[in-house]
Amino acid sequence: MKWADYKKQITSLNQSEIDQIEIVAQLVQRRIQLGLTQQELADKSHLKQAAIARLERESATPRLDTLEKVAGALGLKVALVEDHTFSNEAQEIEHI
Repeated sequence: MKWADYKKQITSLNQSEIDQIEIVAQLVQRRIQLGLTQQELADKSHLKQAAIARLERESATPRLDTLEKVAGALGLKVALVEDHTFSNEAQEIEHI
């Protein structure tokens, strides 16, 4: 495999990965907006500062309970929203 082809593979993100990055970015933006340090957020969410740092570095996919603790400490909540692309795809399949 050529380097250019390999590089495209490792830098390509699927929609799920993009969504995860956006969630983390929103949490970081909210923390900064509230003027909290990672340590202060850790204290409020009953987590260790290292866990907040890992979350913000996106070095691992966070567990749902971790997201809920961090979101709650930031005055947010984790919620499900309808994925309209899924609905459109399902409709297209029904018409085939």
